[in-house]
Amino acid sequence: MRNILKNPFAPRPYGELVKVTERVYLFRNIVNSSIIIGDKGIAVIDTQVNQTMGQRLLKAIRTLTDKPILYAINTHYHWDHTNGNTVFHGAGATVVAREMTKDFMVNRSPRQEAFLRSRGFALGDAPFLPQETFEHETEIDLGNQPLHLVHLGKAETDDATAIRVTAEGCIVSGDTVMTGSFPIFGQPVMNEGLMANHDWINTIRELRTYAPEHVLPGHGPLAHDAEIDLLLQIETYFLTEVRKRFEQGMPLPTLLADMEANFPSWIRDIAEVWGTPRYAILRVYRGLINDPEPGWQHLKPSAIPEANPEKLHQRARELQDLEAYCETAEEVAEGNDFGLAIAILKIATEKYSNLPEVWTAYADMLTQASRTVSSVLEKGDFFAEVERALDIALELNRDYAPAHLQRGYNRILSAYRNGDETESGLKSIYRALVGGLHSTQLAQAYFSIGLAHRTNGNETLAHEAFANAIAADATFMPAQLANMT
Repeated sequence: MRNILKNPFAPRPYGELVKVTERVYLFRNIVNSSIIIGDKGIAVIDTQVNQTMGQRLLKAIRTLTDKPILYAINTHYHWDHTNGNTVFHGAGATVVAREMTKDFMVNRSPRQEAFLRSRGFALGDAPFLPQETFEHETEIDLGNQPLHLVHLGKAETDDATAIRVTAEGCIVSGDTVMTGSFPIFGQPVMNEGLMANHDWINTIRELRTYAPEHVLPGHGPLAHDAEIDLLLQIETYFLTEVRKRFEQGMPLPTLLADMEANFPSWIRDIAEVWGTPRYAILRVYRGLINDPEPGWQHLKPSAIPEANPEKLHQRARELQDLEAYCETAEEVAEGNDFGLAIAILKIATEKYSNLPEVWTAYADMLTQASRTVSSVLEKGDFFAEVERALDIALELNRDYAPAHLQRGYNRILSAYRNGDETESGLKSIYRALVGGLHSTQLAQAYFSIGLAHRTNGNETLAHEAFANAIAADATFMPAQLANMT
């Protein structure tokens, strides 16, 4: 883990087994899975964010025991907890969930999938559906290891299931409890989660009545009293502060600005991975209004920064050709004014709309700007616009190599971060190589190939590709960093 913090392109572990008790393990990743071992076999709770990670989880389980995997249990319907179902069904497990979870996996799938694809996630095939369902609670015995599956109440989702591992003093909470970073309080395009009521808080309090020694959360490290207290404190803060301003008659833009200017330090200091304080405001606000559109995503201001109109006018008025637009945009981006850089290139896309290179330059600037945002979902505002720009570039010239290069690079970088498949990204990279690239672009292409090999666990091929990237352009820093590890 320390190596990743020092080098952004170092090999990644893609999951870490944490021993909770002799027969309970937490598989830590961007989403957690739990492994419960009984005399007869194993239950896996939440099957990972994609099938590739599901396979990695299965491999990790086999380092613990060769007992049969009897059950794969989904705590709720969200894609990051169900996408590995196919892997564990193939390994012989019976997939189990609440009836409501199965219903949501079917009926909410189109809206969920459309949103997540717009955020830059490659989802693959739809998750395998639960084979055995229950309404409110049920029991499973793994052999001297009873599991009590129970709906304690609404939480991040209405279908939330907790699994009591009574012999071990543990509860697997799913996303009812999240730790380690700012919580995501429900999917942005659904009416669920912290909807201006105390349902979630009441569910956490119900969970606590069982006095578990350990809570295995849906995201983040093991939870104990301090972590759960913080989650309740966050929820109470936003429920109180948003409602107070709403009842004062503040319109949403004013409410957002007022709250964000006055966050206490303990809110500002929480790391952001999925959720953000702004998302929490929007979630609670959505529960206070009547709106036919589910969720709050349509209410959210874009994360793409805007330019100061006066600065934009001053910088853009004397630009005479596309080269000048691109050079000026890069210059202001070096000063971290990405709003101005993006706006300059957006004007260029209007003036030179028939040139694929302007759309690729615009997409590249958006990609650079996305690195200033922490939340993987907030980055999606940039990625959606990047994909639109690259689509236009490739409509103008389907063989335009720089557009294929950028699309492949973005997809491989996403796969590297999430432990996902790299095939679609590599396809674009190889298409770019056929189309012809200059030296720095060649370096980016070979670096992307190396990162794909690294994602897939082949360090020999990864270093060969990084060396090719450095040979193409010795100043290409990502390849130099990647080749150091």
